[in-house]
Amino acid sequence: MRLRVEQKGASGLADYEILEMLLFPGVPRRDTKPQAKALINSFGSLSAVLEAPAAALKEAGVGPACVRLLALMPEIAEKLSTPQTTKRADIGKWDKLLTYCHTAFTGLPAGQLRVLFLDIKNHLLADEPVMDMPDKTTKACVADILKQALAHNASALVTVRLVSDGLSRAQQMQKDIPFVQALLKAAPLLALDVHDHLVMRNGQWLSFRTMGQDEW
Repeated sequence: MRLRVEQKGASGLADYEILEMLLFPGVPRRDTKPQAKALINSFGSLSAVLEAPAAALKEAGVGPACVRLLALMPEIAEKLSTPQTTKRADIGKWDKLLTYCHTAFTGLPAGQLRVLFLDIKNHLLADEPVMDMPDKTTKACVADILKQALAHNASALVTVRLVSDGLSRAQQMQKDIPFVQALLKAAPLLALDVHDHLVMRNGQWLSFRTMGQDEW
């Protein structure tokens, strides 16, 4: 039976054989096939055995260790069938945005452009770099960002530039203005809000929009 499981999985087993394997850890030196068949005959099906109260299983001759194991099966099945939700960072307030940026971007290469894609509640969906190489046009860079926004089903975004070597924060912002203006012009076509563009270096920042707002 072990070989069949290895080759075909549990789908290749009869119900009593699955139950037989579940009973085995509780009575490892005994043939569990007769007990497995008897339980299915008594309760009517494998699912009925797994959902049976502990008292009924004990009355049917199932030992304490096996009772505990069988009782876990429905709970495991329910857990596996429940969609797992990933907790997303909430960066809907200015201080939370800055804290996230300071934590996430420390040590990243200077000059890199990051995009924070947000859902309708300003929870972070994704934080991704944008390849804005010297030979890449502003239009192509904006197009890439919009494609990524569609892929993430984003409602809004924040762009963050890590100041390039040799530039001040003000110089970097001035250099990025054509890109930001192009993004602000294109984003509404996808009903996408551009909350802000930041330039950052060593924990200090400049904002394209009005700074110091509590929330967007």
